[in-house]
Amino acid sequence: MRLKYKIRVTLLSFWLVSLAHEYASAQKTDTLSALREFVAISNGYKHLPLHLELEMKSSTNFVTSENDTADINGEFFLGTENSYVRFGEFEQVVNDSLALLVSHQLQQMILYPNAGAIIKQMKNMMGAALPDSSILNLSRKYISIKKELVPGTAVVELQSRASLYGTKLSRETIELQYDATKNNPKQVITTNRTVLPLDSIQYALMQNEKGMADKLFTLEGNYFLVKEQVTTYLYKQIERAPDVKIPVVIGDRIVKNETGAYEPAGKYNAYKISIND
Repeated sequence: MRLKYKIRVTLLSFWLVSLAHEYASAQKTDTLSALREFVAISNGYKHLPLHLELEMKSSTNFVTSENDTADINGEFFLGTENSYVRFGEFEQVVNDSLALLVSHQLQQMILYPNAGAIIKQMKNMMGAALPDSSILNLSRKYISIKKELVPGTAVVELQSRASLYGTKLSRETIELQYDATKNNPKQVITTNRTVLPLDSIQYALMQNEKGMADKLFTLEGNYFLVKEQVTTYLYKQIERAPDVKIPVVIGDRIVKNETGAYEPAGKYNAYKISIND
């Protein structure tokens, strides 16, 4: 259960932020025609086969859990029949019928005999078309700002219309930086803000910490901190070519034994394998 939870949280986090990236890309202007155009541009690089390398960095101004900070490299080889994802120490290997999740630290594998749900998630991650109703809902949720960062690099920033309790700050911002010539993303930065209560001693101490003064406020005699959780996705390589080679397939990690049951292959024979029906 621990492995399943960690893998799902890690992959789900990436899928959700990838979808947020798609949504961010949709917010070029407030007109629906511009939104449709920008969705098409932002999804252009996601055609299969695809090789993608990225780095995910998480940081915060106030650490409350070990998940607040991270620096993880990911690599995606997505083909029409087979796919392979390496994200930190986790692997995901998929063909048209099976999906295998691997943790090398825990030396455990989870096999999904029906890969339909995971394949669907991967397709969504690659850029499913957004209906007009979704675009309309997003335009109601976010204020969008577009500008040129440097020549050749454009920026779209989304600011949540919902304000943070006790402040005028938006609850969430999503900034997409992309190559205006190739229409490829360069970087996506998401910032989520929450309010944490403090006591008077914590408040006084934090006022002397660098960069914290403007994150502190009082309301009705109570003390609060605005916690900012920042996640950055840096796109290192986007390669679209018919000869993109999938480096790992299902048979490299598991094989069928004489009874027809799956077991770890070769040097992975010490790994434990479980089947999720």
